[in-house]
Amino acid sequence: MPTTPSGRSSEAHGQRQSRQPESHDAHDGLAVDDEREAPMLRLTQDQMLVNQALVEKIFACERAEIALRQSEQKLHDLLAHQHATREDERKQISRRLHDSLAQNLLALRMDIVMMHQQTTGKHYRLRDRIGAALDNVDVTLRSVKELLGELRPACLELGLLATIEMELRKFSRASGIAYDLRAHPGLGELVLNEEEVLTVHRVLQEALNNVCRHSLASRVIVQLETGAGTLAMTITDNGIGFDQAAPRKPNSFGLLDLVERVAAHRGHLVVSGARGHGTEVRLQLPLSQACANDPV
Repeated sequence: MPTTPSGRSSEAHGQRQSRQPESHDAHDGLAVDDEREAPMLRLTQDQMLVNQALVEKIFACERAEIALRQSEQKLHDLLAHQHATREDERKQISRRLHDSLAQNLLALRMDIVMMHQQTTGKHYRLRDRIGAALDNVDVTLRSVKELLGELRPACLELGLLATIEMELRKFSRASGIAYDLRAHPGLGELVLNEEEVLTVHRVLQEALNNVCRHSLASRVIVQLETGAGTLAMTITDNGIGFDQAAPRKPNSFGLLDLVERVAAHRGHLVVSGARGHGTEVRLQLPLSQACANDPV
């Protein structure tokens, strides 16, 4: 029958027609997936490059930080060496001044005193001139003595407490500012090495100079304490104080120099104050092992 084959043929043709769109849709799906994966792949690659750049940047920063720390440590070592060299030069200059100039002035004074004693009252003009020369020699001797004290305290060998007391008496005579020294019981028996005593003295000297020049204070309190292998010195005045938020004056390196000097001995120096409430300078200095073991 002619109708049957044509029916089957048309049915098969319809099936072939219906299968062709399915193959086309699968191909379109793969194309869409490829289009979606391509940006993701590029984004992943870009992210990997960014991460690699960040890692390299972190390593570079770490290397720079290590180099900065090494440079900072070298700077601290250089400053400590300069402080030690400067103190050694002061010591040598002080010794030479004492051995030459001071002794020669003392010998000259003795000769002038003998001349003054042997001059009779009849030679009153000569006696007056000799007396004036003697006064000039005494003034020069006092100046040399003060210069020697600035270069190197004369009582370093007597210990910390004697050095501080002498510096306070000299400060009070020169400025007219009263002082109050409050020392921990038994501090006079504490034995420090020369460098530690000299560091404490330099801190006290600079603090007293600042009080005399800037504070307008009428009294200074110096308190000394020891404990846990540490020496603490607090210097307080009742002056006008200062504004801690104010910028530091240019070419003002006195306190910064002291901070570096104290840091070379593993210590800490803190300056605090407020406008109208005075200033406080606090020093904490670790003691050497021999000093820390001594009973105080």
